[in-house]
Amino acid sequence: MKRLILTLLSTAAAVTLAAQPDSLDYRGDYYFSKRSQQESLPVRPHHTVMLGNSLTERGAWAEYFPEAHVINRGIGGDCVAGMAARLDSIVAGRPRAIFLMAGVNDLIFSTIAPEALLRQYERLLDRIAAESPATQVFIQSPLPLDEARNEPYFTGKNARIEAFDRLLRRMAARRGLKFIDIRSRMLRDGKLPAEYTVDGIHLTPAGYAVWVEALRPYVTPAGARIGTVTCAGRGLAGVVVSDGDNCAATDSAGRFVLPANDRARFVFVSTPAGYASPSEEGVVRHYLPAKSDGSSHDFRLRRNPPGETRHGFVVVADPQLFARKEFRLLERAAEDIRQTAAAAERSGRPMHGICAGDITSGDHTFYTSYNEVMSATGIEFRNAMGNHDMKLWGRSHETSAAAFEAMYGPAYYSYNVGEVHYAVLNDNYYIGRDWYYIGYLEERQLAWLERDLSFVPAGTTVVVALHIPTAFAGKDEKPFDYPQAERSLCNHRALHRLLEPYDAHVVSGHMHTTTNCPVREGLYEHNVAALSGAWWQGAICTDGTPAGYAVFEVDGGEVTWYYKSVGHPRSFQLKIYDSKDDEAFAGRVVANVWNCDPAWTVEMHADGGRPVRMERTTAVDPQARRLYADASKLDHKWITVTPSDHYYAAPLPAGTRRVEVTARDRFGNTYRAEKRINR
Repeated sequence: MKRLILTLLSTAAAVTLAAQPDSLDYRGDYYFSKRSQQESLPVRPHHTVMLGNSLTERGAWAEYFPEAHVINRGIGGDCVAGMAARLDSIVAGRPRAIFLMAGVNDLIFSTIAPEALLRQYERLLDRIAAESPATQVFIQSPLPLDEARNEPYFTGKNARIEAFDRLLRRMAARRGLKFIDIRSRMLRDGKLPAEYTVDGIHLTPAGYAVWVEALRPYVTPAGARIGTVTCAGRGLAGVVVSDGDNCAATDSAGRFVLPANDRARFVFVSTPAGYASPSEEGVVRHYLPAKSDGSSHDFRLRRNPPGETRHGFVVVADPQLFARKEFRLLERAAEDIRQTAAAAERSGRPMHGICAGDITSGDHTFYTSYNEVMSATGIEFRNAMGNHDMKLWGRSHETSAAAFEAMYGPAYYSYNVGEVHYAVLNDNYYIGRDWYYIGYLEERQLAWLERDLSFVPAGTTVVVALHIPTAFAGKDEKPFDYPQAERSLCNHRALHRLLEPYDAHVVSGHMHTTTNCPVREGLYEHNVAALSGAWWQGAICTDGTPAGYAVFEVDGGEVTWYYKSVGHPRSFQLKIYDSKDDEAFAGRVVANVWNCDPAWTVEMHADGGRPVRMERTTAVDPQARRLYADASKLDHKWITVTPSDHYYAAPLPAGTRRVEVTARDRFGNTYRAEKRINR
């Protein structure tokens, strides 16, 4: 029996019960023969390595996990020192993961103290971390014994194994490693039960079945994508990473695993609050190309200064550059944004930017120049895709994002700042015919958003940025307008349902005009006017809104906003017209209050008299009508004025010489304008 047990457990541990050493000499013929065989089969980055002694060696790991590229590096009789001696050939291959089962032979066949053994064990871990830092290490608990099956050698050893188990648990927690508790699954009445063992330590098929089930959640299948998220060399826990379909959160060491996915083009990180992804040439690099060779996707973030719960963001829509000559106008707008952002940051409010799509009019070679100009704003911009950012004339929607993604990465993604979760979507759906598209979110994107939001607590403020607007007042009460399917999101209800648990804001563009729409309690859409005005043909949009951008100020989860016109102060929020400007306004004063919503109040004072409440109405802006009346003077002959409902009107008393209009927004800010009435 003595010879049998020694052969099974420790071919290197030819010791006597009376004189056990304080360490094991693993250097036997079997060890070197097996090691040589294993080293002739190199470890690769896509491999998962089972590293251990005879318990590991006897496991049919490749058959247990046929899709996971598992290789067996168990050697009968091996100890912690022996595993360390053969570690070089393992870490040289930078394997995806190592599952470590070590220490039982040391505890049975030597007198080494569990604390001393732990120091050996940790030196082995230090080497893995130093030489293959992307490798995920799993610590497996040592298995119990049935001491009665071999009393001379096993007596009292369960106590030593239990003591070492406690040390391993604490060490794994301290180092941020996953500890897999197999021991408690096999322990019954203080020992390894008979149905799990052939000799008191080695396992039956039933015993291996228990072990396999314990490992199953952690063994990565073939094709899965792995990686890390770190800051200053330390892993970040709880960071959400995605491949466009699946989402996973990093563990305590900053490691993540995404399941196999043939559709993935990118792996991207939902940049967590308090951190920033690197920027390069005006593009936030929160993504990496999806790798298929098993190598690691490693994201390195930087820590933001504290205090970003008080932050802000700028939304620009439809820069839509058509010609090189328009870049000088974009530079003027960028300088205006720079001044706005700098003033906010001086007041302790860090800023970032969002472009709601249509960066160019179709010439995607402009992207690099656009990025250079917008970098002068001094803030980082995240970009949504617009219909003019699509690669058209292809055979399907799936090919339409190629140019945008080549420059900016995934067309949908998320990130976090302070207490706010931001999601950027692509709701431009190319139908595979000429240049035609509709506003539509395909199921893949909706399913991704649902998974992304599953990591966001209910009640959180969520900002969704996309190009084609989702809501207009009363839209759901009217029949669906098929000819207008490219002007708003056809399946907006699906998006709105996903946002129900949150305090949500949608920011959009596309229309080149302004519409603010409180959809319901907890959901508000801001359809932002074009930064380009009327496609850079004039300083105002076709509804009279000045070319500009929206500015949002965030305090905790509370969001306020205003519209900033390029070249004008923040206080410029309305224009006044009368019959001299448009005969349709005869007998009335009409104010264009472009950023209004139903919560605004607008009043007129005639010659300093008592205020008269103005009523909201629909009108055409007289200045826009004059600017865009002669198509021969415009580069784009199709430009025409757009009626809008952000006007307020009141009767003009006879003989009035001067009127003042006061507009008060939903936050109590008051804006004024006045006009002399020429009779």
